Amino acid sequence: MTRLRKTLLSTTLLACAMGSTTGAWAQAQKPENFIGAALGISVSAQQTKVRYSSTVASIDGKNSNADDSDISLIASWGFALTPQWVGTVGLSAGTNTTNAGSITYTQSGTQTISVKTKDHVSVSFAPGYRVGADSLVYAKVAYHQISGLYTDTMTPAGTTSHAGTGLGLGYAFAMSPRVELRAEYETVRYNGQRVNRTEGQPEQNIVSFAALYKF
Repeated sequence: MTRLRKTLLSTTLLACAMGSTTGAWAQAQKPENFIGAALGISVSAQQTKVRYSSTVASIDGKNSNADDSDISLIASWGFALTPQWVGTVGLSAGTNTTNAGSITYTQSGTQTISVKTKDHVSVSFAPGYRVGADSLVYAKVAYHQISGLYTDTMTPAGTTSHAGTGLGLGYAFAMSPRVELRAEYETVRYNGQRVNRTEGQPEQNIVSFAALYKF
């Protein structure tokens, strides 16, 4: 075989190999891994702060803080925005009652306000950009709602309701066509609610890890 023929053959084989590789890469870049319906469970560590404003001087300006964990049931549906971008609509429902801390104040002696949260639900939208065939980075905006359970040694216990907006960042990894893992950070600010002379406004910082089964 002459040198020219060898060169032509080598060039042809290289071109075929490059074409095959390019085709496989293009196929791998399709977003099927993150499209469709999914159900799963999320385990989260959360820090909850409640800011207090009050006409009672010994309460006004105080904050309660507590760290706790929650387990949530989650559902999501992903759809292609472009070959590289995926949108995901999500629903989450917490299953635990979590601690939000306590404060003390002075009125006819030393009194204590303690707060817990429950019934944490959220609806979210997360646009994501695929950084590989099996990886997705995403931003998230969500509507949250929680119930606050408070006890006050000076007044009867009660319940408040708070709505808020969450902003977050996350990473999703497709272990297989049926199994997806996610890691996420989100911060949530809620509206305040007034009880008697005091208003409490919750905030949350949440780190979560989720596993989902895709249908």
